[in-house]
Amino acid sequence: MSNDVELYEKKYPEKWIVMQNTITQAFREMSIDEKRIIILASPLVRISNATEKTPIDITASEFAKLSEIDTNSAYKQMKTASRKLMKRTFIYEDKDGDDTEVQWVIRSKYANGYISMHFTDEVIYLLQVFNSFNPYTKYLKDDVLSLKLSYSIDLYHLAKKHEAMGGFSMTLDEYRQELGTPKSYARINNLKENAVDGPIKEINGKTDIDISYENIKRGRTVVGLKFTVKAKPKSKGLESLNQNDESREIPSLTIKQIDRFAPLLANYSPFGSHAPSGKSTQEVISWLHTQLRDEAFLKTHKKHLLAVGYTHPKQSS
Repeated sequence: MSNDVELYEKKYPEKWIVMQNTITQAFREMSIDEKRIIILASPLVRISNATEKTPIDITASEFAKLSEIDTNSAYKQMKTASRKLMKRTFIYEDKDGDDTEVQWVIRSKYANGYISMHFTDEVIYLLQVFNSFNPYTKYLKDDVLSLKLSYSIDLYHLAKKHEAMGGFSMTLDEYRQELGTPKSYARINNLKENAVDGPIKEINGKTDIDISYENIKRGRTVVGLKFTVKAKPKSKGLESLNQNDESREIPSLTIKQIDRFAPLLANYSPFGSHAPSGKSTQEVISWLHTQLRDEAFLKTHKKHLLAVGYTHPKQSS
């Protein structure tokens, strides 16, 4: 992996998840909460010029809201998942063609209402560098984090990766390997029930795409699956609202919004010059909890809030 900073791509705002396609292979066998942590960390790593020394803070309130669970459960689940991530490794082929094994996370801190993690350089690279040599897939954070089945997230990644081509085909063995399914899924009925039919139903009901599939047969034996992926029609009203976001002022934020956007702004590199110097990330977050209540501050830093994912409430007609 190269560390050429000029390759870094940060034009996508916080509401977008952008990952190299190879990262889905490293997702294998992770719990759904581990995957959620990586997904939530993804934009923070991307927009903050993170290095191994950069703490990436994820709040229980943000995790709870997007995962549709209560905050107390969220913190416990985050803590358990981050401890698992500390022990996880993945292998990649370096520039000399040698297999290199690295950890996902090298340090974790468990504080009041949030966890703070330091990722390895290799993981940071997967979350920051996107170009023709490192193909990537992007999707909205809200779409994927509403999924509750572990294999739903994996299949969603695959589907978004191939959405522009209208779908993809895989042998059963390729599909099992891609998702890292257990040995019991060698039985096709187990595979379909848990890693195909259930995830497709959830994805079609909760996200921006529809997936269908048909069997690929050799004689009477099913040897593979052919998936069709279609984007759902977009709401014209929502598109218009998004286009007008930059011309509208930001109204007073709720407590929940302040809890959400304070850590995002604190980790957003372009905002750094506006924060108090010589302060830790948590000290900047505390400062922002006060500043985000001020109307003039919201007006001055509207572009920064929009960049980290703020969207205006729907206007009444």
